[in-house]
Amino acid sequence: MARIITVILCLLLTGCQRQETQVSTSEDNFTYQEIEKYFKEFQTGDLINIENSHYISNLAIPGRWKHTLIYLGTEAQVQKMISKESRYYQKIMEMYLDKDEVVVLDANVGGVQLRYFKQMANLKDESYLKSMVCYRFVKEKEFINQFIENALSYLHTPYDYEMDSTNDQKLYCSELVVWSLKKMNIEFSQNTKLFQYTIISPTDLITDLKRQKMIKKVLILEQ
Repeated sequence: MARIITVILCLLLTGCQRQETQVSTSEDNFTYQEIEKYFKEFQTGDLINIENSHYISNLAIPGRWKHTLIYLGTEAQVQKMISKESRYYQKIMEMYLDKDEVVVLDANVGGVQLRYFKQMANLKDESYLKSMVCYRFVKEKEFINQFIENALSYLHTPYDYEMDSTNDQKLYCSELVVWSLKKMNIEFSQNTKLFQYTIISPTDLITDLKRQKMIKKVLILEQ
């Protein structure tokens, strides 16, 4: 029975981001063109949670927010925030093919990787984005830089299908943020029980960071 539950849970949670079964057909979702004007308000290192309308994983992920990503931003934003001495600087720069891309870091079915914001919630095609909230650390630049470096150090880490929050050998979306902060001695107490698992969902993550007064809301978009 436990094995069956594990298989079902993995299929549902595969992600935090996976475009397969549609569960709604909302016409009120945000398009990429509608949200790109807000990118100038974001900063490298911001946390963004999104709510989707079409993923069956929504049925399993607790709370309103279904996916967490770390905003890296435009080429100019990254150059302003991340030192050229960073061992990941050149790797990020390679993402800017046309110089107008917006890059994010997240853990999805392909593991921890750099992606384009257009790849979130199917924005490059028919949008699945219902709402989005952006939070910023209320910390000095050195703290944010260290957080970004920690998160980038997990590049290519496999996706955590087992939802095992006790180690960082595999990571799901909000878990990437959690372990990047744990390296800086930030602890978390907010979590959710899901079957035999204890997970820190995207909603749990923000709730805990707000409780610790570590973040402030920058922007929320909702229909």
